[in-house]
Amino acid sequence: SSGINAEYGVKGMFQRLESMKKFAFGLMYVFGNPGDQKLAGVWLGRGGDNFFYEDDNWTIDIENFNCTKLDMNKPEEKALWTKFVAGEIDDWEGRQFEKDHIF
Repeated sequence: SSGINAEYGVKGMFQRLESMKKFAFGLMYVFGNPGDQKLAGVWLGRGGDNFFYEDDNWTIDIENFNCTKLDMNKPEEKALWTKFVAGEIDDWEGRQFEKDHIF
């Protein structure tokens, strides 16, 4: 999400997703300096499909993201999940970690 204040974007997204709290857990990380920021995150939700599409109110922000389901049978994808949950991601696409947001 370059060009916008990513931190405000995440906070607004989390407010709009409030009704999802019973169904999902998410981590969103902000990387880079204001004006040149990227967002990356991992989400865990019920069901096997993209749970953001279970409610029209939840799709508003997610349409702006590239969502890929992680395969926990693939070591590199499981390692990525583990690094996010452990808070061990220091950079993303060449941008340094700035702030984390937990949903």
